[in-house]
Parts: sequence; structure tokens; C-alpha cells
Amino acid sequence: MLEKSISQAVEKGEMLPLMEEFYTIQGEGSHTGKAAYFIRVGGCDVGCHWCDVKESWDPEKHPPTAVEAIVANAAKYSKTIVVTGGEL
Repeated sequence: MLEKSISQAVEKGEMLPLMEEFYTIQGEGSHTGKAAYFIRVGGCDVGCHWCDVKESWDPEKHPPTAVEAIVANAAKYSKTIVVTGGEL
């Protein structure tokens, strides 16, 4: 269970359950082949049968991370940012 201040920050959107983040080359869509910073947030309740990252569904499994820290990391690497997951 998260401590109250962290739970409140997550509820306000100040922190997100971060599954992973990394610098990569985008492999699909209109930005294919471009450098991109990929951010996967935990907490998707959609449950698509084709999802290739079902371990992202449970937000409790991923550490709450300050949005400012996520943005700062992304800003170091790329102008193209891909955010996925975290439908809750």
C-alpha cells in the first residue's frame, strides 16, 4: 500500500506508475525511424487481447514516479515522445 502523500500525488496526476522509459528508434506510425523517448505507464484497465505488455496492467506493480522527473528524462533525449499505457 502506498503512503498517503504518494497516493494523493498519483490521484492528482503529479506522479505516475512508471513501468519503463527508454530512448529508442520509433518502429511504427508516422514517426517510424525517428529517435524517440518511450514512456510506458502502468494501470491500463482496457484489457485488449492483443496487448503485448499485459504486465503493465496493474499499476501497483510499478513505482510512482514524479511527472517532472519523467519529463526531465525525456527532454534529455528526444523531441519525439511516445506515451503508452496507463488508461486508468
